[in-house]
Amino acid sequence: MASLEKLLVISSEDKNNPTSSNSNFIVDLKESYYTQNVLRVLVKEITVPNVFPNIRGSDYGSSQNNILDFIEGGALQITLPEGQYLINSSNPLLDFTSILETAMTSVGVATITVSYNELTNKIVFEVANDGSPNVTIPASTPMANVLGITSDLTIPATATPTSPEGQVDLSGYSNVYIHSKEVADVHGIDGDSGLIALVDPISLADAPFGSYAYKQENDDELASIVYEDSRNLKRIRIVLRDNLGNKLPIGTHTMNIVLKIYLASG
Repeated sequence: MASLEKLLVISSEDKNNPTSSNSNFIVDLKESYYTQNVLRVLVKEITVPNVFPNIRGSDYGSSQNNILDFIEGGALQITLPEGQYLINSSNPLLDFTSILETAMTSVGVATITVSYNELTNKIVFEVANDGSPNVTIPASTPMANVLGITSDLTIPATATPTSPEGQVDLSGYSNVYIHSKEVADVHGIDGDSGLIALVDPISLADAPFGSYAYKQENDDELASIVYEDSRNLKRIRIVLRDNLGNKLPIGTHTMNIVLKIYLASG
């Protein structure tokens, strides 16, 4: 059977509902004939914005990491403002350690200092020997991965610098993922979720915060999605997710996908 080839452009700017999310949207393509009887798809290009802060709030579901629980006699909790923080910055509005220190001391009675060790790339906590209680940070706290905490960390009130076992991680997302049930309903396999509608992953490694990540697929075998039966791609939903499956907000920024589709021609 011969096939026809067409390039299919999907953009959040073409979404059905102008008020819906730019990263979770439906497009009804105006072209009807050349979007039916699709045999396979090649992912050609994807453009997504990197607008995902390294300290994330509740909009990021299970990837929220701006909450720190700690015990200081009793259970305490702080919530840092969502944002793109820097480590050891001279700007007090961006410096992660100084903001964390201020937040922790504001809710408790212990005299806590928080610093950064450039040699080990670890956060350093210190509780003053002034009658302050010991401070414990549980490994279950949402901020644990950022701080490098892999097991409960107890900071003695003896003015002893204490660091987590792991290194601090303010790198943010390394990858994001395009999902579409219509385009790739069982194309991907996730370690936690099983079969997923993964169209393609996009690396953010070369896309600084606030810029756009661009991916061009040059390997047809890796980029190919083959269907058991031909399908209609006139109506497509696109969702941008993280590695845990959380839907990612991109605000008014746009995202674009270019697919090469192969159609049965009889």
